[in-house]
Amino acid sequence: MHRLTFVTFLILALLAPRHSASAAGNDAVANLDAFIARTLKAYEVPGAAVAVVENGKVTLLKGYGLRNVTKPGAVDENTIFQLASVTKTLTAAAAAAVVDEGKLDWDKPIFNYLPEFVGYDPYMTRWLTERDLLAQRTGWPAFTGDQLDSFGYDRAEILLRLRFFKPRYSLREVAQYSNPGFFVAGEVAARCAKQSWNDLVEQRLFKPLQMSRSGTVIKALQDPNATAAQALVDGKIVVVEPSELDVTGAASSGTSTAADMSKLLLMFLNKGTYKDKRVLKPETVAEIFKRSMVSAIDFTDLPPISDKTGFYYGLGVGSYDYAGHQIIEKGGALAGVRTTLVLVPDKNAGIVVLANLNLTAFPEAVRAYFLNQVLGIDPETDQKQIFDINQKLKKLMAPPPAPKNPGKFNGTLQSLVGIYENDYYGRCEIVQDGAGLKVQCGPAKYPATLKHWNNGAFMMQFPGATQTPSVTTFMIGEDGTADSFESESLGVFTHVREKK
Repeated sequence: MHRLTFVTFLILALLAPRHSASAAGNDAVANLDAFIARTLKAYEVPGAAVAVVENGKVTLLKGYGLRNVTKPGAVDENTIFQLASVTKTLTAAAAAAVVDEGKLDWDKPIFNYLPEFVGYDPYMTRWLTERDLLAQRTGWPAFTGDQLDSFGYDRAEILLRLRFFKPRYSLREVAQYSNPGFFVAGEVAARCAKQSWNDLVEQRLFKPLQMSRSGTVIKALQDPNATAAQALVDGKIVVVEPSELDVTGAASSGTSTAADMSKLLLMFLNKGTYKDKRVLKPETVAEIFKRSMVSAIDFTDLPPISDKTGFYYGLGVGSYDYAGHQIIEKGGALAGVRTTLVLVPDKNAGIVVLANLNLTAFPEAVRAYFLNQVLGIDPETDQKQIFDINQKLKKLMAPPPAPKNPGKFNGTLQSLVGIYENDYYGRCEIVQDGAGLKVQCGPAKYPATLKHWNNGAFMMQFPGATQTPSVTTFMIGEDGTADSFESESLGVFTHVREKK
């Protein structure tokens, strides 16, 4: 989902991407390579790494562009990227290894493994399974509830607070993309394996697949050959702080390289085997790919996904039908990074695209070209549509235009100061910040700005390139101070009054 002094470095890197697998003598690979290089430039992405596997071999493994727009340093096949939500595929595969050991059943209610888990209602508590969590069918509201990590709660406390997380739908009724659901899935698998989620992924996946430059925490970005996070801000590409979500890591904190991810592709396409070593059983890989939940097509789904292809959730992956073939796919996005993993099992082909720019459709453009190549379709199909969508994405994160004649707030800023509480998110404190206000949430006192917008409406803005401002309104009590506030993104918080 720019440059000035360093534009020369960027142009040179785009025109001369670094190789680790030769494209010579293979027209399809050479054409894909050339497409990636020019598309990186067209989409104004600083850098990317791509791995392609076909028929049990790595046919393309390369870095393109720069790790950081502010200084030289080319991306290569060993450059570390955050995987964002492609981490969910790692979580599902690690859980699958525990299933293979007979310690976990996809369809057994999780209270058998995680007895302290309590859902919002007795039905969820009694019947929620690992499959429900991994196939996005918990009913917890989509793209909601992620902030507990940033607010400073530990894993045990987050698990406890989920009893207050109200579902939007009943269990298995409607697919809802839920990061908290994947956090719980990771905790279930970890408990069954009697180790942390981090150790589970490292020992069940990274070690047997020889993924030596992959990790599960943000510390990996301290590596000299790690990419910076970059975002489009006010029309310019700038370096931003990467998202740090290590506590709920099972949803998004994985890190890896194109070279390492090629090994994961090879394992999946070889039905669980890598270099003659069994990592997962073939039937378990089939279970991951099997469709466990149908989903509506939404704004995150780009061509070739459409109403004609349908979309379904497997376990830590999505799938759809395109040109008579089942496509397995998982995408991801965090502040300053976009990622995608795609498999065509019956063609024994797959691709991973890692890009170091926030909110860009570049990975989808590359995956569409690759899919059309593999399936014998004109590779340029859908490219104009994807590019047009990319231009719209640039506007998605822009703040709403300020009202031309904003109405005055009738109260005083001091009347809003105080501690507010929500059962799920805990406490947020509004304090004076110079002439304005700021918000501090949770044990970490995670900060947000709070600025008057129009009449009684304020805008609450948390840090991060993926965060958008949230309209926040206050209910004023009889004494002239706020009794509560309601944020579009967080819900209702009640003022904690001192007992007299």
